[in-house]
Amino acid sequence: MAVCHTSTRSRILSKRHFNPTSILSSLSPLTSNGMLKSTGCNEFQHLYATEAFDKVYNLSEDLGRGKFSTVKKCIKKDDKDKAYAAKFIKKRYVKHALNELRILELSQKHPCLITLHEVYDLPLEAIFILEYAQQGDLQFVLELEGCLDESKASHVTKQLLEAVEFLHNNKIVHLDIKPQNILLMEKWPSTTIKLCDFGLSRILTNECIHEILGTTDFLAPEVVSYEPLTRATDMWSIGVLIYVLVTGHTPFGGTNKHDTHNNITHCILDFPVELFDSISMDCIDLIKKLIVRIPKQRALANECLQHIWLTRLPTINGVCNENEQRPSKGGLSDNQTDSGFESPITNSLDRSFDKIIAHSIEKNTNKKNGDNDFGSPIIDIIESIKHLHIIQSIPISYEDDEDSITVRQPSKDNYVFPLTPPYSGISLLSSSSPLTPSLSSDIHILDDNVCENLS
Repeated sequence: MAVCHTSTRSRILSKRHFNPTSILSSLSPLTSNGMLKSTGCNEFQHLYATEAFDKVYNLSEDLGRGKFSTVKKCIKKDDKDKAYAAKFIKKRYVKHALNELRILELSQKHPCLITLHEVYDLPLEAIFILEYAQQGDLQFVLELEGCLDESKASHVTKQLLEAVEFLHNNKIVHLDIKPQNILLMEKWPSTTIKLCDFGLSRILTNECIHEILGTTDFLAPEVVSYEPLTRATDMWSIGVLIYVLVTGHTPFGGTNKHDTHNNITHCILDFPVELFDSISMDCIDLIKKLIVRIPKQRALANECLQHIWLTRLPTINGVCNENEQRPSKGGLSDNQTDSGFESPITNSLDRSFDKIIAHSIEKNTNKKNGDNDFGSPIIDIIESIKHLHIIQSIPISYEDDEDSITVRQPSKDNYVFPLTPPYSGISLLSSSSPLTPSLSSDIHILDDNVCENLS
């Protein structure tokens, strides 16, 4: 697994002089690759600054660097409390500047997209004055925290999906979604996020777009394979981002770019237990709906916004509730109470089995077929579960007979452990996660009437 790292810092730029000649004043229909080209209309005159850049702003520290641009913090000379991000784009990349400017103008209409303040057009470069994110970017948070709990991750993901849905509805694909391009506008974690950097973005047309764009770990298979890029290309990157947020690792990272590209192309995706033992099945399910080899089979932004992982977790209001319960891995099955949430015992069992089963099964399942002590490993597991801190306060009991063990609590949820020999382990019937050991017997969740007949 590869850990995400920040990009290198930007270099110092040469002295800039204001020149009113405009390379950004005219745009036309799109070229075949979704870029804009010049025409004779003055579509963006209202965005041009009327004073020299050096008279209005003082440059401060570097904020980042991309393939076509460098970003620096700048502060207004007449108001030192007003900070902006100045993005410098070399004139030889003018087509990228034109394309980004068109998208930035549209971005003013959505609260989760970066806002453009004004534009400078200089002899050697164009300067976009953008709103400044004082709290940094999401990559900075990942480096501090390692990974995010699901409430924080879903809080970010929901806003990102709303921004991407807006772009997609306007036939724009971002093509470089990653933690460094998600800015934090307020104090973490109750922040509004802003998606930024449209330097690689494209506007969809009737013609196919074939380009290798983006950041290696977040590239979709169609990018690596030079296949047409679509809205689904962004959705893959969002799936990778969610994986990164909740684990701190990228799903396809190899020892080099070639290995990473190979992993992506073949969609070699797994959910290692050491990373996902406490991650809900709802979260894993959304990742699986996005990281899909065939673009047409990926969930769209509007579909993701209706996913249970984003509609179910608590809303962040200033501070995360440290005592909140993660949704159960069984959240995608029928194992819900009337309120629509898993019962505490379901939550606890689901989260705990991966850690408990491996030890108990390894210790007890090497018996010969002639042995008849089939009940002992399950009893060991139940006793272990009862002593877990996470469910110490939940009164549960179990009854065993020669055919099964029934786990009970004061609710409608009961668990029957079949002991039909030869016993070789247990797995959750509701779980499709690769985290759950692939063993033969099942835990069945039954209603009161069925359990009464078994008692």
